[in-house]
Amino acid sequence: MDTLVIPIDTGIGAQMAAAVKAFRMIFFAGLPAVGKSLFLQQQALMAAQAGRRLHLLRWDVARAAFETEALLAKYPETDGVTHPVIRKAAGLWSRQAVARWQAAFPGPDELLIGEVPIIGNRFVELAQIHDDAAEPLLAGEATVFFVPVPSNDVRQQLEAKRQASISNPQHANEARDAPMNVLRQIWRDTCTRAVDLGLVDAEVAAGAKAYDATIYSRHYQHMLQHRNCRVLSIDRLYPAAGSAYDLDVARHELMASAGDVADVMAALENSMSADEISRSVEYWYQI
Repeated sequence: MDTLVIPIDTGIGAQMAAAVKAFRMIFFAGLPAVGKSLFLQQQALMAAQAGRRLHLLRWDVARAAFETEALLAKYPETDGVTHPVIRKAAGLWSRQAVARWQAAFPGPDELLIGEVPIIGNRFVELAQIHDDAAEPLLAGEATVFFVPVPSNDVRQQLEAKRQASISNPQHANEARDAPMNVLRQIWRDTCTRAVDLGLVDAEVAAGAKAYDATIYSRHYQHMLQHRNCRVLSIDRLYPAAGSAYDLDVARHELMASAGDVADVMAALENSMSADEISRSVEYWYQI
């Protein structure tokens, strides 16, 4: 699939079309299986049609640079979940990448589109306030964070599609998608953190066993309180033939070099022990 399936004459399509003209950086933030990959693909197609030069920053793609044989031996995955140290390192690098991109591609036609899960310290650094060159860009008027929020019914359909793509992947990147056990754990974490933050009643959260659009929306709006955050309320499943990762347009993917990885890891490991890093990652939701 590499065609527009989100009509521009709809509310969501109009917002995305307007974003192409209004912003230099457009991020799609949210849980796994809410449609972020599709929205990024569709936004990229709209941008290409408008003559913008595309640059992409995607969690599932960017973290691969940190998953070297040596680093995975030291910081292995557990039940499909990326090690906290690698999550933290990739997040710190992401802010450096944004600042470098701005310096390297200052022209008005350049557009950076990102996919940032945030949950569980997956590029959460992009939502945090840091005293660095990236902060004015991330907090400025030229950047928007869209949060796709599917209805409960649409989420069920998206989960079914996720299970089908895991069983029969149509694109190499689908192999990096969070498996169903991770999906369930992430939702439990979302509910727990929403209660911790006082965003929802513990009793209400306990009743949301698989997904609840209200809890999800409140949680992400809280996480993005220091950013230009806009919710996209999804009440339909968009037609698709093929993979949402299909994207046959010219683009530049932001990836960490071997030197970048070495520098970030050295700085991180010199500042804290692995246990201290892991404990800090547990409190990723404290913005």
